[in-house]
Amino acid sequence: MVEVPVFLINGFLESGKTTLIKSIINNDSKLQKLDTLLIVCESGEVEYDEEFIKENKIKIVYVESEDELTEDFFLKLDNLYEPARVVIEYNSFFNPDVIQDNLPKIYVLSQIITMVDAKTFGVFFNNMRQIFNNMCKYADLIIFNRIEGVSNLAQYRRQLRAFNETCQIAFESSDGSMTDMLDEDLPYDVTKDKINLEEIDYPIWYMDCFDNYQKYFNKEITFLAKLEGLTDSKSGRFVPGRMVMTCCEADTRFLGFECINETNVKIEEGMWALITVTVSYEASEVVDEDTVILHAKKIQKVSSQEDKILTL
Repeated sequence: MVEVPVFLINGFLESGKTTLIKSIINNDSKLQKLDTLLIVCESGEVEYDEEFIKENKIKIVYVESEDELTEDFFLKLDNLYEPARVVIEYNSFFNPDVIQDNLPKIYVLSQIITMVDAKTFGVFFNNMRQIFNNMCKYADLIIFNRIEGVSNLAQYRRQLRAFNETCQIAFESSDGSMTDMLDEDLPYDVTKDKINLEEIDYPIWYMDCFDNYQKYFNKEITFLAKLEGLTDSKSGRFVPGRMVMTCCEADTRFLGFECINETNVKIEEGMWALITVTVSYEASEVVDEDTVILHAKKIQKVSSQEDKILTL
């Protein structure tokens, strides 16, 4: 059985999906030599002209409803066109699980890319967070384009990171150049050796530390936390963190990093403490890989606190 790679490009109408797909095909000589099935679930201002379709050996199919995207639909297209690969220009209002659930076994979802227009993100995100969650939760790569003149890119990155902690987030300039690095606009001074986090700063610090843990090496970070996830290991590992609302009230999670207790304070499950930690990147006891690990240098137990839900 020959597996067929599938590439899913998601994003709102006019977010740059078609332009990205044309760029990918134009710049990939291997893709140009193979038959490509292009499934278009919505059409914007940029179109696929006949010359482009012919030159790149593309078979194009237009879809109006997510109900059409059944396993039988994909199998019929496969029998008809026998493509070497499939590219899907998805509709942001379609359920992303439709693709996950209905691809036949011979089709392998190789990459999901979500396009985001930085100039309209603020308004759209405030009004359609669940849609952004749908577009981003399975993404391997999120690309913010049209970034010129946008001053809140660091905040935008943190907001989408809440939906997907592992994907790559990149920023594309009008000249086509991309970067995943930003000068973060943080609510605390990251240049200091000791950083005392305000309660409302915790979600921002968590997201930034997840992305850019190196900047916190050799620093002491102090914050109020609930201590959970206590293990029985000799290292006395636990997870200090807070409840954070990521996209909506229905999507609230406890966000915290694995932590090694290097103090003499006995940890109790669910206790509250003012904790001072250092940051490292090393082997985890919870997941079988290297990740962000905290080292508790000071733990000051405090009375039980209201478990407030913090927001990004």
